[in-house]
Amino acid sequence: MVGGSVKVGQGGEVEGDIEARDVVVAGQVRGEIRSTDRAELAATAVVAGAIQSPKIVIAEGAQLTGSVAMKSSKE
Repeated sequence: MVGGSVKVGQGGEVEGDIEARDVVVAGQVRGEIRSTDRAELAATAVVAGAIQSPKIVIAEGAQLTGSVAMKSSKE
């Protein structure tokens, strides 16, 4: 089971996959995001990769290039 939270702040950059209970992105991520509870992209987020989470929030202005799957990692 994955626990904890990950936040990529505005100006932050991650190149690689992120796996956590809650994920909030306000910076840049190049890789997959897997959340067991909730994933959120703030208006300043730039994501290139797949997102998998049962709950997803994408703010107006966020940029996403990739796929979205609204399901838990158990499915």
